[in-house]
Amino acid sequence: MKKTFGLMAFAAASLMVAGSASAADWLQGTYVNTDKDSLMDEAVFCDGGKAYAGMAHRTYSTEMRDGKQIVVLNSNGKFTFIVAEDGEKLLPGDVFTKEWFTKTGLKKDHNRKDTCNW
Repeated sequence: MKKTFGLMAFAAASLMVAGSASAADWLQGTYVNTDKDSLMDEAVFCDGGKAYAGMAHRTYSTEMRDGKQIVVLNSNGKFTFIVAEDGEKLLPGDVFTKEWFTKTGLKKDHNRKDTCNW
């Protein structure tokens, strides 16, 4: 019985990781800040939870919250973005993000080919 439960727990964990990996696939790319008054110009999201923003290496995670896809960018604080329905925009998801990153949001730039080289 314990072995069966352990296998089921492992399978569930594997599915969650696979779900996160597929989320990273759609997120990968450069998102340009539409708020021209911000000090942060863009955020680059790469595979493996790697990101580049504010001229430094960062990490990110994705999750579902209240039926919405959320991206959390870990920096000197946690920037929270709500993914727009079309997947092309990241909208500020909390007061901290609006104050310190963008008031308007980030838009995916398909012409940019930035990478995370770390």
